[in-house]
Amino acid sequence: MIHVDKTLSINPDKSGAVPILSRDQVWRGLMMKVNDARPFVPLMSKCEVTERLENGLLRDIVFDGMALAEKITFYPQEKVAFERVGEGAELGTIWNEIIEDDDGELHLRFAFELEVADLSEAEEQDYRDTRASGYLAAVNATLELLRNLARTGKI
Repeated sequence: MIHVDKTLSINPDKSGAVPILSRDQVWRGLMMKVNDARPFVPLMSKCEVTERLENGLLRDIVFDGMALAEKITFYPQEKVAFERVGEGAELGTIWNEIIEDDDGELHLRFAFELEVADLSEAEEQDYRDTRASGYLAAVNATLELLRNLARTGKI
């Protein structure tokens, strides 16, 4: 099992040069991301919603060349869970969680637990490091896109 857990400040720049995002804006952006993650996730080449559920959706994606199916569960204004379902080379769960610290500052927690079959311990460590950097880039791209959407009044 490969585990990664990172937390990034949503509003690290208080200079006024970039928009300060509210929880609601981040949530609306995450809802855009679950419907079509391609603008948010550089390594995603396909993102197709196949079914809408009461508290989430099912979608087919291609991430870094891998065809995967995901069940996405919404925890409104707090968290989105992306669970890899069915068959695929990379199974597990990814979370995007909006958290607030004791000072009222918003952060985006990104975590994943993934299983990849038939990897040696060294291969698993390399895979973990590669995925961690790729997913961290996706989180940074997500925050940057949210700031751009806020700048243009789209969230």
